[in-house]
Amino acid sequence: MNNRFFSTLALRNIKSNKQLYIPYLLSSTTIIMMFYLMASLLTNKFVQERSSSLATLFMIGTVVIGIFSVIFILYTNSFLIKRRKKEIGLYGILGLEKKHVAKILFFETLFTSFLSIAAGLVGGLVFGRLFFMLLNYMLRLPSAISYSTSGLTMLATVTLFIGIFSLMFLSNVSQFTFANPIKLLKGKQEGEKEPKGSILLFILSLVFLAWGYGISVTIPDPLAAITRFFLAVLLVIIGTYLLFVSGSIFILKALKRNKRVYYRPGAFISISGMLYRMKQNAVGLANISILASMVIISVSTTMTIFVGSEETLENRYPYENNMTLFGDPANVDEMNTRFFELQDSVQNTVEAANLEVVESESYRYETLFGSLQGSEFVFDENLAEPDKSIMLMILPLEDFNRMTGKSYTLEDDAALYYHSTDTYQESELTVGEKTYRVAEIENEFNKDLDLTESMAIVVPNISHLLEIQENFKEQFPHTNYLAIDAELGWDTSGTEEQKEALAKQLNSEYGWEASRGSLYDSRLLQREEWYSMNGGFLFLGIFLGLLFTIGTVLITYFKQVSEGFDDREKFQIMQKVGLDKEMIRESTRSQIIWMFLLPIVIATIHVIFAYPIVRKLLLIFGVTNEVTWLLSFVAVVIAFAGIYWLIYRLTSRVYYSIVK
Repeated sequence: MNNRFFSTLALRNIKSNKQLYIPYLLSSTTIIMMFYLMASLLTNKFVQERSSSLATLFMIGTVVIGIFSVIFILYTNSFLIKRRKKEIGLYGILGLEKKHVAKILFFETLFTSFLSIAAGLVGGLVFGRLFFMLLNYMLRLPSAISYSTSGLTMLATVTLFIGIFSLMFLSNVSQFTFANPIKLLKGKQEGEKEPKGSILLFILSLVFLAWGYGISVTIPDPLAAITRFFLAVLLVIIGTYLLFVSGSIFILKALKRNKRVYYRPGAFISISGMLYRMKQNAVGLANISILASMVIISVSTTMTIFVGSEETLENRYPYENNMTLFGDPANVDEMNTRFFELQDSVQNTVEAANLEVVESESYRYETLFGSLQGSEFVFDENLAEPDKSIMLMILPLEDFNRMTGKSYTLEDDAALYYHSTDTYQESELTVGEKTYRVAEIENEFNKDLDLTESMAIVVPNISHLLEIQENFKEQFPHTNYLAIDAELGWDTSGTEEQKEALAKQLNSEYGWEASRGSLYDSRLLQREEWYSMNGGFLFLGIFLGLLFTIGTVLITYFKQVSEGFDDREKFQIMQKVGLDKEMIRESTRSQIIWMFLLPIVIATIHVIFAYPIVRKLLLIFGVTNEVTWLLSFVAVVIAFAGIYWLIYRLTSRVYYSIVK
C-alpha cells in the first residue's frame, strides 16, 4: 500500500467525520489567528513608538497565548480522538498494522494542520486589516492606526503550530500503538472513569494562586511590575488549571457524600454527570476563565487610560506651560542666574501678548541616585545597579514654601522628607557630610516620585544643595551627572486661541535648545497628540478584547458540541428507564449554568487581585484616579457578562438539539 492510499483514506475519514472536524478546524484556525494577530502587534508602529513597556506587555501576551494554544489544541483534539476510537480500533480488526494506522493519522494531521495554519494566517491578515479599518472609523482618531505584520511573525506562527500539531500527532499515535483494538472498539462507550481527587494538586493550586496574587499585592513599584507581571500571570494560569481540575472534584465529591443533596433526581444526574466528565470539563472551564480575565483586564485598563486622558495630561503637564532647566555641573552659579532671568523673561513675553500669569510654580532641585543604609544615603557613582537604586530629590526651603504656599521654617541641621514606600522611619538622615534631623511630610513634590522607590528632602537653603554637590564631587570626581536643575510652570489668562498663539511663540523661543539646556512643553499643544495616543490604547484594548471573546465563544461552542455527542446516548438510556424529558432538561440546564458561572466568577476574582499590579502599570501612563479604573472594571464585567450570557443561550441550544 502506497502513501496515496493512506492519504485518500485520511481525506475520506475527515469528510465522513465532518460533524467533528468542522468545529475542530474552526477552533484551531481561530487560535492560530489569535496568536498571529497578537504577535503582529509586536511589530506594529504604534506599539513600538508609544512605550517600551507596552511592547513588553504585548510580548508577555504573545507568550501567554502561545502557552494557551498548546493546551487548547491538545484539549480539543482529546474530544476528537475519543469520538473516533471505535473507528480506529476497527482498522486493527480488519488487518491494518499499527504503522498503517499511524500513516493514516499522519495524513489526517497533515491535512488538518495545513488547512488550519493557512486559514489562520489568511484570516489574521484579513481580520486584522478589516478590524483596524472599522475601529479607526468608529473611534475617529486624529491619526489612523494601521495594521502591519512581518515575515518573521508569520514564520514564528507557522513554526509554533507545526510543533504543536506534531506533538498532537505523537500523542494520538501513542494512544493507539499501546492500545488493544478490541478495547478501542468500546472506547467511546466506556466514558470517563470517576476522577480521583488529589489533595496535593488542590493544595498546589492554592499555592500557585496565592503566589501569583502575592506578587500583585506586594509589588513595590511600576518598573518592577513590568518585569514581574509575566511571572504573576504564569502562576495564576497554572493555579487556575489545577484549581478547576482538583478543586471542582473535591466540591462535587463533597456534594455526592451529602445524601440529602445527592439523592434527588435532578441533582443525581447533574452531580454524577459533571463528576465523571470533570477532568475534561475542568480544562475547558479554565481556558474560558483565563480568556475572560484577559478580556476584562485589556479592555478595562485601556478604557481607563482613555477616559482618564485629561487627568493623565494634567499629571504629565501640571501647568499649561512647563519648562525644565538643565544645570551645568561645571558652572553652578549660572543656574541661579538663568533661573531668575527666565522667570522675568517669561513674564515679559506674557505681558507683551496682552495676557497675565494667573498661577505659577518654580523650584530648583538636585537629583541623586543611590541607596539607604540605615540613616545614611549612599551615593551610586555609576548607577551600577539602577533596579536597586532609589532617587533622592533635594529642594531648598524657600522654593518649597513658594511652591506649596506653606511657611515652614528649618534650623540649619533640620530637614523635611517624603519617602514613596513609607518605610523610612529614622529620625536622622546623612547625605554627604551633612546629617539632618528629619520630619516626615506628605508628597507635595513631583508625582513621578511614586513610580519607583524615591525620597525627597527639603533643606534650609540653596547653599545646602551646593555643599552636598561639592561633597560628592570630592569623593567621586569622575561623576558627570551632579547638577542643580529647575522646573517652571505657569498658567495664563486669555482665550484658547490666545493661549495657543502664546504657546507656539514660547515653543519657538524656549523649545529644546542644546546650547542652553532647556526644554519647553505646552499642555495645549500636546493635547491632540495625547488623546490620539490614549485613543490608540483604547483601540488596542477593544481589538484584544474582541479577539479573546471570539476565542471564548469558539471554545464554548466546541465544548457544547462535543459534550452533546457524549451525552446523547446517556440521556436516551435515561428516557428508556423512565426519566421524563423535563427532568433531564432541568438537570442539564443546571450543569450548563454552573459551567458558565464558574469561569466568570473566577475571572472576576483574578482581576480583583490583579488590581494592585494593574494600578502600578497605570501609573506609568499617568493614571492616578482609582475610581476611574473601578468604574471601567465594573462596566466591562457587566458588558462581558451580558455577552457571556448570550453565548450561553446560543450554545445551549446547540447542546439541547444534539442531546434530543
